[in-house]
Amino acid sequence: MTESFIHYVWQFQYFDRNDLRTTKGESLRVLKTGFPNSNAGPDFFNAKINIDGIELIGNVEIHIKSSDWYAHRHEKDAAYNTVILHVVWENDKPVTQNGVSVPTLELKLKVNDSLLQQYRRLVNSSTPIACEKSFYEVGDVVKFSMLDKALMQRLEKKADHVRDLLKFNGNDWEETTYQLFARNFGFKVNADPFFQLSKVVPYKIIQKQNGLLQVEALLFGQAGMLDTKTKDEYVSALFREYHWIAQKYALHNLRLSASQWRFLRLRPANFPTLRIAQFAAMLFQTKNIFSQLMSTGSYPDIRKIIEQNQSGYWQTHYHFGGKAKRKVAGLGKTSTENIVINTVAPLLVAYGKSKDDQAYIDRAVEFLQQLPAEENRITKMWNGLGLKTKNAFDSQATIELHNAFCQGRQCLNCNIGVALLKPTPLC
Repeated sequence: MTESFIHYVWQFQYFDRNDLRTTKGESLRVLKTGFPNSNAGPDFFNAKINIDGIELIGNVEIHIKSSDWYAHRHEKDAAYNTVILHVVWENDKPVTQNGVSVPTLELKLKVNDSLLQQYRRLVNSSTPIACEKSFYEVGDVVKFSMLDKALMQRLEKKADHVRDLLKFNGNDWEETTYQLFARNFGFKVNADPFFQLSKVVPYKIIQKQNGLLQVEALLFGQAGMLDTKTKDEYVSALFREYHWIAQKYALHNLRLSASQWRFLRLRPANFPTLRIAQFAAMLFQTKNIFSQLMSTGSYPDIRKIIEQNQSGYWQTHYHFGGKAKRKVAGLGKTSTENIVINTVAPLLVAYGKSKDDQAYIDRAVEFLQQLPAEENRITKMWNGLGLKTKNAFDSQATIELHNAFCQGRQCLNCNIGVALLKPTPLC
């Protein structure tokens, strides 16, 4: 038995409500189940019940056993003083709050065994997607509504990360945007060192530089990549610029180590040296990057901000030293799409939430709908079940659906799982 199953049974009233009584024998009628609460406090807010002819409005708490009330120390929490009904699977101990008995409803003998068996079969499935064998039974409307829910949940999570970083940065949106872009320019392999680099090179210092060479010098120098013993004129110029800037802003002791950057098993186009050069070009060409993004309404304009040509040296090199055999391309279309999905969209949602302006959130969703779907192990599984991912909206939604619902067997929080669990009424 799980609390989520009892939540589900209570929310949808999937139990025998004939002659409903509390554990003390009082008559009970459920007039309103209340609204599920995903935060701290009782599980359902603003419920309405009638006990022995007296109407009560308040909150409902759910537990497997009534003694869990004390195991969770609710008796010491004033938030639970408003509980009007304790819904449990098994009543093993009377509960009081502030010396007053808490009305309790025991469900163990009121739920049809077939519903419980259906639930157990679903969550104990050995397949990665629990409902894989019965997925086709669910209508498209239910599936699409779940994709909407999963996508917004994913955007909310990413926006929460933006807000956490924003708080750390003293509510500086420009600095926060710069750091988020840095992490994304590192993609999966070099995301952490890129993010650390943005921490040791504040955006305000980047903005004060007058040329692309100075921006490159700052980034490569703080990345720990500049070698003083070189005959490469470009590297020597970078070092001279870096030495002067680092002295001015006392940055020398904040440098990263070259060993933090990973090159092994990466294609040259993904080398961190080239990514830093591309990042530098974007930062130099776009002043006040956050303001630019928030005022840009179309995806093509977003691409223009991100896809800046790196400097001449990096159009013929993937790393310091040896020349490339052919011209080195700029940031690719797929890389740009990845940045929009993982940086621009969450930024828009976070800013929209902070300003209570739905237009920014709608713009984030529109961008995702304009981008092609990502292709990975998860999206392939859903495509195999007939749930075709047509764009990044769909692929992001199915990734969240798999990671947040399927992996943890949160079937009762999923519209698809709820639709598949069809209770058989008690006789």
